[in-house]
Amino acid sequence: MKIQLDSLNELELEIHERLIQESKNRSSLTITEAAELTDVSISKISKFVKKLGFNGYKEYARFLTGKELITRKKNNTEFNRITSFIENFNYSNVNYIADLISSHEKIILFGYGPTHICMEYFDYKLTYLENKNIVCANQASLIPNLLDENTLLLVFSVAGKFAQFDELFDVASDKNAKAVLIMEELNPDLSNSIGEIIYLTDSQQDSTLQSHEKTRTILFIFIEEIIRTLSTKKSNLEK
Repeated sequence: MKIQLDSLNELELEIHERLIQESKNRSSLTITEAAELTDVSISKISKFVKKLGFNGYKEYARFLTGKELITRKKNNTEFNRITSFIENFNYSNVNYIADLISSHEKIILFGYGPTHICMEYFDYKLTYLENKNIVCANQASLIPNLLDENTLLLVFSVAGKFAQFDELFDVASDKNAKAVLIMEELNPDLSNSIGEIIYLTDSQQDSTLQSHEKTRTILFIFIEEIIRTLSTKKSNLEK
């Protein structure tokens, strides 16, 4: 919690100091009592504590008496999703992708929109780690000519609702290339023609968000764990 004393005016600082001193002699103060002691309205007290950085007067009163603060309700559902993802992290998916990367000579990374930026980062990390032909494709139309039986195609997507992957995976199958779609959100509506899909979560981000507005935090965490796993394997081989 950040107590924002610098946001208070002179009167509010006086109110805060008076209530701190009074709380040393009293176990608790109601908001009405606080208003009477400082000769201001209840509304003024309410606004003052929120300006100071508290959710409400009850939280402020617990702060004054040194009691443990009430745990704040987690309003940021995206933090909750990320926390749940980390707590239930499936390392078998990481190991699987790491093994696929190790066993293929050519790696093609692809994602639409902001996800492409994730792929550029993945490409950067892999290039320094693996002595392989690594391609970060910026257009789906460029991929078919790059595919062969020694190719691993990794397609990343948040929701899979704003792009079609069917044709790309059909071509990969025809050319005997290994192709995996890695999805952040659970999307049971994806076509059955996509042979292999890994879902990183069983949740969705806010449905009101457009694709470019959604976070890629979970994709980045997954990428980092793949890199860490590959790096560890490489270090073990060099020993």
